[in-house]
Formats: sequence, structure tokens, C-alpha cells
Amino acid sequence: MIKRVFWVSFYTGASQLLALYTLSYVLRNYGEEVSGRIGIIDSLVLIISGVISFGTQLAVNRNVATKRSWRSNYYLGQSARFSMSLVVIIYAIVSAMYQLDLTKLIFLAAPLIAFNGDYSLYGTGQPIKAAQISFFRIAIPNLSILITAYFFSQYLIHAYLIFVGVGIFNSGIIASRINKVQYLFPFNRKFTKFYLKYYKVGIFQLSYAILITGILAISKFFYTIETIGLVYGVLKYFEVFKGLLRILKQAFFRDLASDAVGIRVDKFGILMGSFVVIPAFLYTKETLQLIYADTYMGKELLLILFGIAMILASLQPSLDMRALLKRLDNTNLFAYLLALIIAVTIISYASNTPYGLYGIPIGIIAGEIILLVVLSLRIEGLSFYIKRFQFILKLLPLLSMVILIRFLFEPSIIMLVISSAIYSLSVLFAFRKLLFEKATQMD
Repeated sequence: MIKRVFWVSFYTGASQLLALYTLSYVLRNYGEEVSGRIGIIDSLVLIISGVISFGTQLAVNRNVATKRSWRSNYYLGQSARFSMSLVVIIYAIVSAMYQLDLTKLIFLAAPLIAFNGDYSLYGTGQPIKAAQISFFRIAIPNLSILITAYFFSQYLIHAYLIFVGVGIFNSGIIASRINKVQYLFPFNRKFTKFYLKYYKVGIFQLSYAILITGILAISKFFYTIETIGLVYGVLKYFEVFKGLLRILKQAFFRDLASDAVGIRVDKFGILMGSFVVIPAFLYTKETLQLIYADTYMGKELLLILFGIAMILASLQPSLDMRALLKRLDNTNLFAYLLALIIAVTIISYASNTPYGLYGIPIGIIAGEIILLVVLSLRIEGLSFYIKRFQFILKLLPLLSMVILIRFLFEPSIIMLVISSAIYSLSVLFAFRKLLFEKATQMD
């Protein structure tokens, strides 16, 4: 199991580490406002992708994974995506007339997002190649920030906007060559029919995007850009963690129709979630100090709250994709729409309180709870909790060991590293069977 995950994680992890370093550099040297603008751009990219995909991406990928003659459906999907991207650009033009904002220029990248078919590589069973492409897509704009900051710091946002588009274009070209399909697709006058066919999956997919970084595009109506920039510094770690969980789903996408594989993937997710305990709860101050210096002094609760959200997410990495492959689209639709409504309600309400800074993570936590309860009961029922609880019990001795270390020794960055190393080795030894056996092998 770990072989496929390792290489996908390697490329994805490398790109995300670069993104995290870039964000840390921006926060320490240019402050919350610049961080906030970058966060808004990333948020808008996710929302634009969700609108353009709106069910077509997951539906096409489902067909790619389950049918041999997938190209005709892929062509239809790509043509519909390009048509929708033109609608997005029209909206951007009208929106710019009402209020011009530099970050809105990212809407011009909508056709590039539409033509990018790298998502299909997961359906065709090529997750490693997809991860390699993703590495360059993320690395290009982040490297542009570091280079521009050195020579032309006043154009940081401009450079980021341009090279986000360059990264997306590069991904689309390479993916089309790997799939041996064309890159450009024509306008489809009947594209709305294709979207209406998959509207349930579309709402689920868009809600998924918003419940991560996409939430910042909504939060900007309630919070200052500085607050968004401050939250984004820690939210980025939640985004990366969700990305790691997504690796599990994508790496075994074609096998998740099997409940046995889904359960094993969830166990792997729980293992990943257990690692959050050390930096988010045991060494909160040390973790933030290591990454952001004094930026979050007195605001450590942000990391703790996002840590809770990560652990909740780790309990259910396979559930939505299992529902998708089982064609339980109504379940995903209800769960994600309810989670989104509750999350946005909490975020908007909290913005008017003295604890507004923590409104975004609390809203995300509420959303993750809704997803966990609704999806678990529908997919597995009460047995979901019994199986996960039994697995968590096996983890408790290892977690107790690092908790004991935390209280026996003075907390420091060195102890953070030592505790993480000890726990990693312990997990590797204790769960070697789960990590190294094939995911499709039954327990």
C-alpha cells in the first residue's frame, strides 16, 4: 500500500512544502495583507475550478475509472468545461465593472483551468504522473514569489497571478500528451445539459472546495484582508493535510468501490491524523515559532482548532469517494451542502464577536462534524465507529508515549523534532502490516 502512496506523497509533499515555506516567508517579511491577497487568489482558483468542474470532473473521472471507452465522455466533459469557463469570464468582467480588484484577474485563467485534464490521470490509474504534474503546477507560482521578492518585491501579487496561470497551462499541456488527447476543445452550445446531468455531484464538488481554502473567498465579505491573511497562514496546513488525504483517495480511486479497501484507506488516514497531535496540541507554540517566528504569539488557539479539524477529517478520507463510486450522489449532496451552510453561518456570525479570528476554523470544524456523521451513517452505519474506535485503541499506547515525553521534558523545538521522530518510527514498526501490504488485501 505504501509504495504507491509514497511516490504520490513525495511529489505532492515537495510542492506543498515549497508553498508552506513561501507563505511563511511572505508573512514574516510582508505581513498579513500580502498573505491575505495570496490566500484570496488561491481561494478563487479553487472556487473557479469547482464551478468549471461542477460535477463534470468527478463524473468523467468515474467513467474513466470504470469504462474502457472513456475518451468520448472525456471530450464531452472538456468541451462543456471550456464553455462554462467563458461564462466565468463574463461574470468576472461584470464584477470588475462594479468593483475592480487585482485578485479578480485570476478569473481570466478560467479557460486554462477548463482545458487542464490532469484529473483524468487518476481515473486511468496514473496517480504518480498526476502528482508529478501537480508538483510543477504548484511550484511555478510559489517560486515566482521568492524570485520576485528578491528583485521586484512591489510586484509580488502580479507575479503570482501570472505564474498561477502558467502553472495551470503547463499541467494541461503535459496531461494531454500523457493521455494522448487534444488540449483545446470547442465551445458546446448544449453544455448546460451536461452540467444539469451531474448537478448533484457538482454541488458536492464545489462545496468540498469551499470548505477548505475556498472559504476565504466567502470570508472576505465578513473579515478584513489582514485577518484573512493571518488565518490563511494556519489554514494552509489544513489545506495541505486535506491534500494528503486526497492522495489516498486518488491513489486508490479505482479500488474504493470495495468496502475493504475503503476501510484500510480510512485506517491509513487515522494514522496520518494521529501525527497532528504532536505539532498542534503538544508543541503548539514551538511549531508556530519554528515556522512563523512571533507572528502567532498569543494566537496559538488557531493551530489547535485547525488541528481538531484535521483529526476529524482523518477519520473519513474515503467516505465521499465511496459514495461517489456507489452512485450515492444524494448522500454527498446533502452532507456537503448542509456542512457548507452551517460553516458559513458560523463564520458570518463569529465575525461580529470578539472571537472573530477563530470563526473560520470553528466553522470548518462544524462542517467536518456534519460530513463525518452523515457520510459514516449512510455508508457503513454504526459499525463505522466501532471499527475506527478499535483501531484508535491500538494507537493510544504510542500516543501516550509522546504525551509522556512532552510532560517529562521542557517543551522546545528540539523536543518537537525528537518526539515526531520517535512516534514515526513507532508507527512504522507497529503498523508495518497495514503500511506495506497491498490495499486490496483483506485483513
